[in-house]
Order: sequence, then C-alpha cells, then structure tokens
Amino acid sequence: MKPFSPFCLVVFLFLLMACQTSTKPKVITVNTSEKVSPPNPELVSADYAKMTIEGMTCAIGCAATIEKKLNQTAGVVSATVDFESETAWVVYDSNSMNLDGLTGVVKSVSDTYSVSSASKTDRNFK
Repeated sequence: MKPFSPFCLVVFLFLLMACQTSTKPKVITVNTSEKVSPPNPELVSADYAKMTIEGMTCAIGCAATIEKKLNQTAGVVSATVDFESETAWVVYDSNSMNLDGLTGVVKSVSDTYSVSSASKTDRNFK
C-alpha cells in the first residue's frame, strides 16, 4: 500500500478547512420607545349575542367553519360556536353589526344552517 503523498494531504486539509463555515449571529434592533396601539381598540358599544344554530352535523367541520366565518366578519370582536349545545356566543360592535347581520353570516356559510333564535345577552353568557 502506497502512503499518502504530501500533495494529497494538503488537498485533504484544504477541503476540510473549506467546508467549515462560520456564522455570525444576526442582530435585529428593535425600537422600544415607540408606543404601539392595540390591534383591537376598545369598543364603545360592545354587545353580546347568543344564537341557536340548527343543521350542524359535526364539531370540526360545521361549528369550526361557522366560528371562523363569524370571527372574520367586520364588526365581530369574537365568536365561539359550541356544537353540542348548538349555540354561538358572539361579541360584536353594535355600531357596525346587528343580530340580523349575524344571522345572515351564519346562513351565508351554507344553506343547511339556520338560526332558530338570536338574542342579546349580558356580558356573563355561556
């Protein structure tokens, strides 16, 4: 067996050194002196609604889809849909949304869903 030549040793060391990369940490400067406004300003006229929704057949598809659609609607602050009780609890801005509008959002998801009752509630619903 022939021993390694010095040339092979130099090439090997060069390749070994070329493969090593040094990474410098990335520094991001954040200005903390600026005040950031909250994403949802406090509502002047928040109302609370409880809706009974009929036609849901599953929690993952039906209830989650209705909840997502309500939460994406302008004027709705938050919405929670419970499949088992067939109930939706919605916090909304009464200046830009009303109960008929909320009912319309539920019906727009699918023709199979209907709101049998919708009423304003106090803050401590559920």
